[in-house]
Amino acid sequence: MQALLNSLNAGGEGVSLQSISDSLRNLPQILRSGEASNGSGQRRGIVSGDHKFHFTLHFERRSDFDGLSQTGVLMANASLTPGGDPLPVTHHWKRRIGARLVDIPDCHSNMYHASADDIGMDIVCQVEPLGNPSLGSAAGILGPFEVDPITRMNLLNLITSGFSSFPARHCRERNDPHPRDLQIKVTQDCVKVVHPGADRASSEVVATYSADYPKIILHSSDNCKFRLELSEDPEKAYSFQALSRTARDAIALLIRCFHARKYVATSFILSRLFQNPATPGAPLTSVETQDYDISGLGDRLAKELDRTVGQLDVVVKVVRNANMEKSELQAQLRETISSYTEAIEKLHAQLASARGGPTANLQLQLHESRSGQSKLQLELQEMRQQMNDLEQHVPPGGEAGSAKEMESLKSEIQQIRSRISGLAGDQQDQSKRDLTRQEELRRLRADVDMLNSEKDALETNTHHADKEKAELIENFLFVKGCLDDLQMASLSTPAASPEHERHVAQIKAAATQVMEERNRLAQKVDAMDRDREKQKHQREAVLERVMNANARLLEERDRLEKERVRVSQLYERTIGAMGAITQATAGAEDGGAAGDATDDDGPCDQAALDALKAEFEITSEQLSKAEQEGDSLRSRLRRLAMV
Repeated sequence: MQALLNSLNAGGEGVSLQSISDSLRNLPQILRSGEASNGSGQRRGIVSGDHKFHFTLHFERRSDFDGLSQTGVLMANASLTPGGDPLPVTHHWKRRIGARLVDIPDCHSNMYHASADDIGMDIVCQVEPLGNPSLGSAAGILGPFEVDPITRMNLLNLITSGFSSFPARHCRERNDPHPRDLQIKVTQDCVKVVHPGADRASSEVVATYSADYPKIILHSSDNCKFRLELSEDPEKAYSFQALSRTARDAIALLIRCFHARKYVATSFILSRLFQNPATPGAPLTSVETQDYDISGLGDRLAKELDRTVGQLDVVVKVVRNANMEKSELQAQLRETISSYTEAIEKLHAQLASARGGPTANLQLQLHESRSGQSKLQLELQEMRQQMNDLEQHVPPGGEAGSAKEMESLKSEIQQIRSRISGLAGDQQDQSKRDLTRQEELRRLRADVDMLNSEKDALETNTHHADKEKAELIENFLFVKGCLDDLQMASLSTPAASPEHERHVAQIKAAATQVMEERNRLAQKVDAMDRDREKQKHQREAVLERVMNANARLLEERDRLEKERVRVSQLYERTIGAMGAITQATAGAEDGGAAGDATDDDGPCDQAALDALKAEFEITSEQLSKAEQEGDSLRSRLRRLAMV
């Protein structure tokens, strides 16, 4: 029944007979959805429309929270019969804001992931069968959605801290294969997008809270993507991808909370707490005591104070470390500059002493070593050929005689090989030296190019300085010529007449008087501003005292009202008792002995009655005085409000 009442109340004044009949027709389904939502963790929506097929809309939770939260998923199922095959339909997801329906872009599947944009709103799913319009159309509604307790607790902690930093990945294109890692810093005054590790001055994009910006747009199909627009400039619009769905919801809710806090008027808050002096006589706003948790506020302020003290200690440590690192880096920079200066001076000396001579000698030595190696290799081949020829032509009996010759030849061959190996080793050493000298030469050429570029830059600066010097000289000559012309004109002009000088003196005196009058008026205006400001503070203090006095008088009036009620009740009981005593006295006079006892109690009851009457009169006078004081305070408040 409560679901039916909600469906009827959702239409407001525009409820028609058709909507009432649809609600009555869907009453069994609503009751079944209420029973299903109690045990299975699913909540079913209200279905309406002129459809001839079975359609259901239910919510599947993704957390321990039993209600409708932004962490769940909505599923829309359509079939010809309950439990039958799925029916192909087109889905249109919308949000209901008051009495308006707003389309959710790029969402046409049977599944919809709730997000932070749906908090406090209802979700509507409209379906139409494909290719068969005779089956009609159906619409399901489910909501309103709430913030789950875990996200609410995290959001309260973030709001209390006043500053939070969230890592995110920036995609410069739609399918960027190499996104950048950035940081989103959200404070009470602005939103910053920072490149980590880069220079802060050139990598921060700051946007303060204004009427339209910063603006955050959540992606309807991807749970982690969102768009952050800091201004109208397209370069300050970023497409981010959060680390998780919870992180994206936290970023969106925190930015929107700080943005809303920036534009909530103080008069609106005061109107919820006190009576408006401009509308006297209006009833005071009732504030329930259970809504204001003083212990929770104290705990929250204590946590905020502890967090602020900890942040202050961290900042002091960071500043101390930064100063130490700065001093060390400055010392290292001085050493580096001195070493680079010495190296540059040595390079200049080497370039001045070596203008191509060592390079040419090295090339000649390399060429000679290569030619010597080739000659030695040819000699070795010739010697091997001769050895082979001698071995073939030696007779069988002359081997003993030619043994000495063989040994001598072998020794010569060994000597030649040792010489070749020595030359090869010298050649390798020489090639290594050549490589090192080539590297040194390349480095020297790079240094020379750098020095040439610096020389060109200095020449351009000198050229610009010469231009500026020429312009200054030209301007000086022009000013000097104008001064000479002015002096010549002053010499050539005739002397002023006494009447003209007298007129000029009168004008100067009048100008002096006008300036003095202006200064006097300015001082008077400043004094009036100070007096008005002082009167304003005095009136505010008087208004505050009057408000406090009004509150005290109201409390006194309530107390006197209670006392009056109590006295009136006591008076009524006393009157009733007196009536009973009077009746008893009359009966006692007829009876005899009972009359004597009644006559003994009569003076006591009469004295008590007189005391009660006196107390009642005193209380009535106090109540009338309190009402008069309240009327006088209301009149003073009206006059202050009109001022």
